[in-house]
Amino acid sequence: MSIFKRKAILIGLSIFVVCGVLIFAADLNRDMRQKLENIRRASSVYDREGRLVGNLYFYNRIWISFDRIPKNVKNAVVAIEDSRFYQHNGIDLKGMARAFVHNITPGGGAMEGGSTITQQLAKISLLTSERTLSRKVQDINYALQIEKVYTKDEILELYLNSIYLAHGNLGIEAASRFYFNKSVSQLGLPESALLAGLIQSPENYSPVKNPKKARNRRNTVLLKMMDQNYITKAQYDSAVATPIKIVKRTTAASTGAYFLDYIKEYLIKNEGFTEEQLRFGGYKIYSTLDLSCQREAEKALTTLPKVPARSQPQGALITIDPKTGGILAMVGGTNYSTSQYNRTVLSHRQPGSAIKPFVYATALEQGFTAATIFDDKPLVITLPDGKEWKPENYDRQYRGRMTLRAALRDSVNSVAIQLLQEVGIEAVANQMEQMGITSLVKKGKAHDLHLAPLSLGGLTKGVTPMELALAYAPFANEGNYAKPFPIVKIADRHGNLLKEFKSELKPVLSPQTAYIITMLMKDVVDQGTGRRAKLPDRPAAGKTGTSSDYTNAWFVGYTPEMLTVVWVGNDRQDQPMIYTGMNIGSSTATGLWGTYMKAATRSLPASDYPEPPGIVWASVDPSTGEAVPDWSSKETYQEVFNENNVPKSSMYRIWRWFFPGKKEDGSQADGSQEPIESETEEKHGEEGFEESQPDLINEFEQF
Repeated sequence: MSIFKRKAILIGLSIFVVCGVLIFAADLNRDMRQKLENIRRASSVYDREGRLVGNLYFYNRIWISFDRIPKNVKNAVVAIEDSRFYQHNGIDLKGMARAFVHNITPGGGAMEGGSTITQQLAKISLLTSERTLSRKVQDINYALQIEKVYTKDEILELYLNSIYLAHGNLGIEAASRFYFNKSVSQLGLPESALLAGLIQSPENYSPVKNPKKARNRRNTVLLKMMDQNYITKAQYDSAVATPIKIVKRTTAASTGAYFLDYIKEYLIKNEGFTEEQLRFGGYKIYSTLDLSCQREAEKALTTLPKVPARSQPQGALITIDPKTGGILAMVGGTNYSTSQYNRTVLSHRQPGSAIKPFVYATALEQGFTAATIFDDKPLVITLPDGKEWKPENYDRQYRGRMTLRAALRDSVNSVAIQLLQEVGIEAVANQMEQMGITSLVKKGKAHDLHLAPLSLGGLTKGVTPMELALAYAPFANEGNYAKPFPIVKIADRHGNLLKEFKSELKPVLSPQTAYIITMLMKDVVDQGTGRRAKLPDRPAAGKTGTSSDYTNAWFVGYTPEMLTVVWVGNDRQDQPMIYTGMNIGSSTATGLWGTYMKAATRSLPASDYPEPPGIVWASVDPSTGEAVPDWSSKETYQEVFNENNVPKSSMYRIWRWFFPGKKEDGSQADGSQEPIESETEEKHGEEGFEESQPDLINEFEQF
């Protein structure tokens, strides 16, 4: 490039800088010292009562004075980041021009930034990473002001104590202790160069994550130091030949660690935050988490039996408020230190029989009742490919005629399959999707629109614990689905409110169906497969689930106050859970649920499930599913019905057989009203049957 063009670029940049200073002069923060000394504050998450859960990013920051920082560290940073640091006044026009020419030259290699150390410090204080013309001008303006307030040594001290150097380390001292287990004042030349090399891209050049890249970057810094006469050729050769030795570290676990990761991803994905904003912006996020529940949940998962040296089986637990969708507790694994994989939201697993309530709910919506009779018997089903499927009950026993209540209580497979056949596969799939199951596979060679996946839970992809929790919530919330609701409000670092969040509800079931399913699943806990979940001081409803190969065990249950899903399984989906020679099934998940919920609800007043309007309780014959009058001597039990689907008694049907032309109110089918007295006198003489017959008709009407 010609000298004329280079001068033109310099003149243009000078005009740009001068105009920028004039434009932004009115927006300057005069108190630069206070601003800079409070830079880079981690965003914090609080629970529903305002208690601190933790920071979205772990920070280790130890301030070190300028006189304790070795020359090698200072020189290495200046050499690689801003070789003209001691010559310019905050901006380096020559450096900017060089970067500009480099970036527009074809084949010029990696892009150069051209920012001075002072400009980088200004960028840190502005807390924004946008790359716009106005932002660049603002950086320049702040850099000029910083140079007026601070000496070069003070600027370098602020910078070295504020730069991010990966793994939660802010500043050169914290990074030195993390990587080398010693103070920066004790570092040699190779170590100093390695830390200086991290500044440009901390995670990318981390010696923990990328040792080879870290070594190459260190050597680049050493070469720059030699070129700028900070070190000799002999020092360079010796340092380049030195292997990198760092201290091995494990990820520190804190209460709510999985939830903090979830909040971080939620804010970036759904609220438009950048990672840099959350890392350094000092935002205050007030969440729906209940710290007391969270601690109990983490404690409960530590009780899972473990196969030595394999950290298996794993577990996950999530608790929500079914009325709002608020997340009260979230534990994505048994040990965050060894596995940061959040199984509550990322792990899709087979739900087994935990899927059955969706089939039953669809049936109730279509007019079936909890007293509808099915025959529990061996089945032989011809599949679409012509093969025969012979499903079995989990205990390989068959019970004959039974109500839907009993079938769900005992988790009878044959009845669930027959019920699905009657209500329809498409209907159940649609109902599940309305209730929040988002992972159904409805197309392709392997899909879920078959009997086995939807009746017994052998889904193609599976479901996550959070997905199942949200889908069960309508049963506990009068038929209303609530979207996930993890955050109540967000404030800036000064406490100024930025945004408030409200729960969003959508009706997906009738309140009557939701209540009836709750009563059926209460029976599961009181008398059925979920007895280990029974609580001493309050009602609980729920459903067990185990995949046929013992790779997944579930319990999904709720009290009137909260809903919790517990999953237990090996991370490898082809590996059955075996402990001391025995398969681990749903009883393990159920017992863990009971232990946790007993502790989580200890301080809450007990209440019952609210009964919605339109619910009727009636005496029922368990062998026929028919209503029975109170004066009958038959063995009965109390069943719950939608008032529109109360079954009639056999006596009612007999009465209809004798009086086919009469409506239930005694009138003729043609609308006329025949006097009861005349019928009584004709058929029964004068014994006053005109008084008893209306009572009998009312008895029939009741059932």
